[in-house]
Amino acid sequence: MMWEKCHDLTAGPHRIPAARWIAGCLYDRRPRCGAPGWGAAVELPVVLELLGLVARGAITAEQAGKAFGPVLADLAVYDRRADALLAEAAAGD
Repeated sequence: MMWEKCHDLTAGPHRIPAARWIAGCLYDRRPRCGAPGWGAAVELPVVLELLGLVARGAITAEQAGKAFGPVLADLAVYDRRADALLAEAAAGD
């Protein structure tokens, strides 16, 4: 099940409008599969913008990390729905 979302991300006083991320179409099981955010991809321009803000001292690295809070929260919803679909499919076999 592919999942695509769009949401503004906030890092300290800076807002990145309409950031996009996807899940469900990337990655197989690898070393970081248990890490928060595993299986999601955030558009590279958003990541580069956050890194640039950190490099210029406009935000801290912690603020940049916290900006991904909406992505992590959305991934939790995706994971629950994907797990329910897998359980439903297994029950139908």
